[in-house]
Amino acid sequence: MGGASYRRERPGACRAGVVLAVAVALWAGRAAADPGALVRITTRARVGVLLDEIPPAMRDRVAAALLAAPPAFWEARARMQLETTTYRLVYRSFYYPARTGRRQLPLPPAEAWTVTTEPPKRARLQGHDMVLAPYRLETVLLSDPASPALSEPKLRRAGGSWHEKFQLPADPELLLQRTGFACMDEAEFPPNSVDEENARAFFDDQCTVEKPGALSCHLTPPLPKESCRKALKRHVGRVPVALRFTRLRWDPAVADRYRVGEVTAPTGDLAVVREGLFDHRLEYRYIPADSCAVAEGCVKGTGWRRLLKFTASVRNTGGAAVHIGAVDFFLEGLNPANEQHNIFEFSACHGHYHFSHYGDFLFAGTTGDKRAFCLQTTQRYSNNESTSLVSPYADCNYQGISAGWGDDYIAGIECQWIDVTDVDTSAGPQTAMLSFDANPDQFLCEGRPILDEHGNPAFVPTEFVTADGKPVDRFACDFDPAWQANNYAEVPATLPRVGAQVTGACTRGQLGPRRDCGFTAGPSIACTAGQPATLRCTLPAGAAPQVVRACETSAVLGTGVDCAYRQALANVLVEGEATAAVACPAARDADEPGGQVALYAAPVWDGDALAPPSCTLE
Repeated sequence: MGGASYRRERPGACRAGVVLAVAVALWAGRAAADPGALVRITTRARVGVLLDEIPPAMRDRVAAALLAAPPAFWEARARMQLETTTYRLVYRSFYYPARTGRRQLPLPPAEAWTVTTEPPKRARLQGHDMVLAPYRLETVLLSDPASPALSEPKLRRAGGSWHEKFQLPADPELLLQRTGFACMDEAEFPPNSVDEENARAFFDDQCTVEKPGALSCHLTPPLPKESCRKALKRHVGRVPVALRFTRLRWDPAVADRYRVGEVTAPTGDLAVVREGLFDHRLEYRYIPADSCAVAEGCVKGTGWRRLLKFTASVRNTGGAAVHIGAVDFFLEGLNPANEQHNIFEFSACHGHYHFSHYGDFLFAGTTGDKRAFCLQTTQRYSNNESTSLVSPYADCNYQGISAGWGDDYIAGIECQWIDVTDVDTSAGPQTAMLSFDANPDQFLCEGRPILDEHGNPAFVPTEFVTADGKPVDRFACDFDPAWQANNYAEVPATLPRVGAQVTGACTRGQLGPRRDCGFTAGPSIACTAGQPATLRCTLPAGAAPQVVRACETSAVLGTGVDCAYRQALANVLVEGEATAAVACPAARDADEPGGQVALYAAPVWDGDALAPPSCTLE
């Protein structure tokens, strides 16, 4: 999903998973003779581009360009807005009381969507200046006969319908830059997992302002002072969206139209999602000695590091689940085999368990850490008669990947990267293959599990040991002969000589001073480390408005560290002359003395030419 694999743990989730698995089996036994089930999903909504951050003097011509944008631009924008429903639909059972019987109700894979847009118009929305385009979504869920009723009781029979209601951002771009963490559900994720590019995967419109000690969406300080819905209305524009789910009578022709995914084996069969690897980007991050990233071996040194973040996803293309089972060792009455055989290892730093055999990652001879936090069913990749809408693996307490579903470690999650600081780019950009080899140590059974005399999973010893020297066993499994055939994928990735995401190209029509792409590196200016200063910038005569971003520099790396809007020392919109207060960077450590500000410039709108302002620090 672009969603995440490390989810909040809720008491009793393991038992709920077992009960749900039994319910699925019982209902399947009573299911009708139809080979599958069909559920149509429709909605009408509006999506837009926020103009508030564009200087008024140029706003009309930017709006005119957006009004002339092709339908493909607006379709892509609508799809981005619809993606923000993913979190609540996949974890839907946690938003309703158990007595309602409501479980996952995911959208089909995006390739099965039909999104039709109407011509955009300039409009005001809750006080915001926007260009808005109406659109319509139509798609169909294709599943086994039993699961629609298990997912939503009102879908038990043909003709039954249900409306799932959301409050979504009118402009789905730059969510984190505009609303901060107000709409980000970080619960039980490692710190620093949300970034500007993956924010839609964490979007939860029901996040509120927490009371001290209460279960919350938010972990990153300072905690938001606005609820998600208030933040949307105030900073972006908020639109109501109701997804209408309607159970259809079985129709083979409709099923043929919306079917996605083939079953590659009767048993569980993991396949690397190669497309996920194309979701990669660079970031500079300062890693202190006491960072969990150091304790858990995610970086190759401390100080400023250059990280290649990427998405690592696997899907289960087989006809049976890839099963792990109970993992939460503190649930009353459980003594999971995973604990006895040390398959999962507790991280005192992050406060959760690690599964150290998820996959191997490689770029330009540099390896990435292969730990996983939680193997979970997070995205329904297949849309066919053998793929249920519900899964017992809805929480980290009870783990596995259901048939037809997948698990996504999205780019940005802590440690989901390769530390490429030491890759030599002094002679220029370097292109190499970014590769992902899933299940390299055969800890996940892609075949037929071998059971002991009591019908429980059997285990076999391995050469691996835990950090404190305990032996690690793995599930005994009769692996299918071709189990490895789809476990490896690679894509080309390029490291520029210097720079990161902020100096990369904008690819989705991002605009305005808060975007984190399209900047050009400029000079570094000396200042007195740790002292306040004033940044003064003057625009060349006749130049279109520009934005200047001030970032830290790294003495060790010999470069400015392209910073996102949230980390900027200053972000200045320059229409003639502009000033901003800047705290001159203090010393980070003995090797990073501070005292240097790196400047980056970009036109406010990519349709204008770059004209870097002249800047001084006073």
